[in-house]
Amino acid sequence: MNRRRFFALLIAAALGAVATLLLRPSAPFAASSPSVSPSRSIAVVRPADLTAEHAALVAASQLADPRGRARALGQAFQALLERDAEAALLALRALPRGADYDTALFLLLEALHRRDPDRALALARELVTTREQAAIYNVLFDTFARENPATASARLALVPAGPARENALRALAGVWLRADAPAALAWAQQLPSADRAPALESALHELARTEPLQVIELAHISLTGPALERTLFLALQKLTLTDPAAAAGLVPLLPAGDTQTRVALDVARALAVKNPAAALDFIAQLPSGSASTLALNNVLVSWVATAPAAAAQYVAALPPSPAQDAAAAHLAGLLAREPANALAWAQSLSAATAREAALVTIASAWAQADPAAATRWASTQVVGAAATPALTGALSYWTLADAAAARDFVASLPAATQTVAAASIAPQLAQRDPAATLAWAQTLAVPAAREAAVAAAYARWFDNAPAAARTWLDAANLPNEFKNRLRLPAAR
Repeated sequence: MNRRRFFALLIAAALGAVATLLLRPSAPFAASSPSVSPSRSIAVVRPADLTAEHAALVAASQLADPRGRARALGQAFQALLERDAEAALLALRALPRGADYDTALFLLLEALHRRDPDRALALARELVTTREQAAIYNVLFDTFARENPATASARLALVPAGPARENALRALAGVWLRADAPAALAWAQQLPSADRAPALESALHELARTEPLQVIELAHISLTGPALERTLFLALQKLTLTDPAAAAGLVPLLPAGDTQTRVALDVARALAVKNPAAALDFIAQLPSGSASTLALNNVLVSWVATAPAAAAQYVAALPPSPAQDAAAAHLAGLLAREPANALAWAQSLSAATAREAALVTIASAWAQADPAAATRWASTQVVGAAATPALTGALSYWTLADAAAARDFVASLPAATQTVAAASIAPQLAQRDPAATLAWAQTLAVPAAREAAVAAAYARWFDNAPAAARTWLDAANLPNEFKNRLRLPAAR
């Protein structure tokens, strides 16, 4: 029996049970909340009145398209729910667990929780079994808290531990803090330890919008671990928008890690917009590592937009170090919109490692706009630490833009660079047409380039289609010793 037929039969069985139930006297959901009047209870409807809703549910369950079925089931279930919630509950219980069940469950609880909160919570406790379904508690307690936070807090006793309770606590704390911050914080701080962290974190996240400094102080006292880091990050983000200098003074106090790095980037960017010197002073206070490197990159982005010469002079004056290499590479990419000026600056750098890092970046950035020009320039550089990646990086862009022109260019290169260039583009070419690439590789004049290109192209072909690659190799007019070398990686 296929899934759709099985699903339809379950719906039909549920609807049959609904009809049986409604043939005898039945009562609507009881309104256990004293604030709900009997007139607001859901009316009982006789089976004859439910025919249209039943038919719509059955028809929706038989749709093949998952999206269309979900939409139609939601509409049909909503219609049944509006007429008779007891009938809707019976239909829900018969649904197979999955997305359609979750949709119906959300509709039922969302409709009921305003009329009869305690009944909604009792059903939620019974029917909610997954983390995804537990999201309904956000909706329930958002509503409860808006009506009366103290009453909502009392209803937490009806919520099971786990994701459901955490969602309820977070929703209640957020709404309560917006209405009465002192009362919400006092409530959250006196909660049992298991409930305190999610409630306080949610409350402090709301408070951070207006009082980030207070949140930073309270978070250090009240939170630990990931909750503390998330709260500090948000509060410092908000503080950075209004007072980046104050935020800068707090960043070094954060433990090294992702939170410190992310905050440092935001602060450096905000300071650099108004005062690059202040941003540089801030970076100097950071421990060496990824945080200071990335923060400097952010400063350079803003600085280049207003004073590129000053930014270039600053990087050139840094002491030789990995930090200077990283800064030179980043700045080179920003300056590469004017390749001639960028190359002149890079070649003036006294530290060889910084110079090489800058040249490689310039070649890559230049190649994205004009791969032929960038490749020709890179091919004139002496083979070395910078020249090789500059050439191969630029050449890869040219191969993507015009493979035939790139092949012709490689064939015209002198022996010193042809081998590196041919080996670098052969796999890229072989990805599209391995046989044609191998034919081209065998035409190269430089023996070392010819062998390197054939080996690289064959390796890519073998990775993608080993049987076809072996067939070609067996028939290829190549020296046996070379063919045996090509087979070795395949044999492994």
